[in-house]
Amino acid sequence: MSVTRSKSASVPVALASLILLTGILAGCTGAAEADPASPSATPTASPTPSPSGTPAPLTPTSPVAGGCAALGAAPAVTAAAGEIQRATTLDEMWHIGIDTAGGLACSLLTPRLAVDVYVLPAATVVGDVATLAGSAACDRGTGSMECHASAPGAGQTVLAAASFPTSVDDPSALAELTAIATAVAQSATEGQPAKSRPTTWSNPLDCTAIAETIGVTSLLGSDEARTALAPPAASSVDTRLSIASSTIARCDWARTPTQDGDRGSDFSVIAVPNGAWAWKTLAASIPDSVDATVGGHPARVTSKGEVYLSDGVNILHLQGQRLAGVSVVDTALGVLSVIAGKDAAARG
Repeated sequence: MSVTRSKSASVPVALASLILLTGILAGCTGAAEADPASPSATPTASPTPSPSGTPAPLTPTSPVAGGCAALGAAPAVTAAAGEIQRATTLDEMWHIGIDTAGGLACSLLTPRLAVDVYVLPAATVVGDVATLAGSAACDRGTGSMECHASAPGAGQTVLAAASFPTSVDDPSALAELTAIATAVAQSATEGQPAKSRPTTWSNPLDCTAIAETIGVTSLLGSDEARTALAPPAASSVDTRLSIASSTIARCDWARTPTQDGDRGSDFSVIAVPNGAWAWKTLAASIPDSVDATVGGHPARVTSKGEVYLSDGVNILHLQGQRLAGVSVVDTALGVLSVIAGKDAAARG
């Protein structure tokens, strides 16, 4: 189980496109020729929502003062898990959603295991998340098995997950994870979510309106018959949680393959309401990316064609793979226009 950021697979972007984006943002007059089959970061004159001008977002209160590093050093945790060689923050978009809700997501590396632990506030343990947290189980694969177990805490549930060799029996693996989850629960207090702002984006997102605005069928190189909303395959506990979590809003589309050798294509929009408190840390951690501005808001555009941005209240991530030639900035503007329009209507 990985203890570092897992990079989302995305469509390659020609280097010239990034040079073009940087030149435009800096006010340069020169431009580089971009590969028409690659995503372009060139802004156009599309209508844009106005910056909200909201004050700096209030940060949530973590259930563990000092975060993951402090959790890894907690006596109860080291007693249950043994030596913690490294304690790191799980920092993908949906993990930021957990933090925003007043929870915590960490990876604890021991000499034997890499254990992911999720401190989930009670308000987020609903639906499929509650189902997952309520049933300890192991899923055996070829050469390894992934197990998860949970323990109750103060206003929260702690879920622990790890991969074990198949030589380990299920009861032993589950007992070890239950002990770790219990130790984490004993080491945590009840966290507090980031303060909600009146301009928070609506959850769930209006996937139909977004698809129509950005032309998702063209984006996928598809047509309506072969395009559908399709969440990512739930291949791990972390992915299952990310799909079911109420701490983020997301839309995922996929194009079905048409012939042998065609792997299809996919595109996702993921939003973290009230997540802007984490923007500076997130932006600084995004590899192979350049500064951009989308609709007057700070953004980062990666060499793989991903867009991350913050409107001062929320954060947004656009990602895809095997897409048709697109302007990633224009696509982000389209998503923002739908979200901002729905939010304005909700506020009257």
